[in-house]
Amino acid sequence: MQNKKALLVLVALLTMALLAAGCGSKERAAVVDKGVEKPKEIHIAYQTSSTVILLAKALGIYEEEFAKDGIEVKYDLYLAGPPMIEAFAGGRADFSATGDMPPVSARSAGVDIKIISRAGYTPKGNALLVRPDSPYKSVADLKGKKIAVQFGSSAHHYLILLLKQSGLNTSDVNLVGLPAPDHQAALASGNVEAVATWEPWSSVLENAKAGKVLADSSSGVKRYLQVFLARNDFAQQYPDIAVRFVKANEKALQFIKTNPDAALELIAKESKLPAPVLARIVRETDWDAQIVPDDVAAFQQVKDFLQETKVLKKDYDINELFDDRYFKQLPR
Repeated sequence: MQNKKALLVLVALLTMALLAAGCGSKERAAVVDKGVEKPKEIHIAYQTSSTVILLAKALGIYEEEFAKDGIEVKYDLYLAGPPMIEAFAGGRADFSATGDMPPVSARSAGVDIKIISRAGYTPKGNALLVRPDSPYKSVADLKGKKIAVQFGSSAHHYLILLLKQSGLNTSDVNLVGLPAPDHQAALASGNVEAVATWEPWSSVLENAKAGKVLADSSSGVKRYLQVFLARNDFAQQYPDIAVRFVKANEKALQFIKTNPDAALELIAKESKLPAPVLARIVRETDWDAQIVPDDVAAFQQVKDFLQETKVLKKDYDINELFDDRYFKQLPR
């Protein structure tokens, strides 16, 4: 019970931080070209798992799209989705790609963001790993053990669902809040017996022979998605910019589909991760950008979970989180 309370307090504190950050939001100055208002710059928030953004950045696709209007593209790197959402709340991010948990909780906390298209569906995207020499053979074997996870991430939700499937809950294990880049050291030192994480971090652990997968999301416990987000007031003020951001992403997505090997090398160089670490996510991900009903259902599952655990500050219809008007304007 104490463990569960600590978990809920930490996630609740995240939503409070988002609200506080939102109070300082300031709209950046815009320029006018032939009567059409345009922003001077756009801020794209990303993380190591933001595969499409990394590729588009490496190919210069965003710069190619916006430089002709004198719009500067700025990139801001974050360790995970929750701090990126905080940047949205503070007006420091205009677009990003994240997993499912951060935007669902953020929307409830009053952060005005919209999911505008999909950034990839990876069946094995979430995973639970143990040390290669670990004696644990099943999730149930981890009862009473320490498991590291980034609180507020998609892996956090995946872990709770996985425990439930195995007849356990958060009070049956000791959850340790830890950023994904620190999981390898925690496993190696024996500070934790397992880690729950997402791609590419699970592949990082496997490639370094620091971890082996005990379970992953391909079993259907949870649908692992990356989605593109837009700050709603920014997108509404500059709808053409939002359409062109989606268009630029589509170019990167098509490049991955038609040139997977070249894409892999570029993403590896941009992320500073070895190509073998990224190979699975590049080759096994469904790169179609259109949101499908199964995706909406996956976000509903997240919202139901946050509601059941009394983390959501305010209820809302999950469809309010989605806005595909910009995607629909792309030529077909």
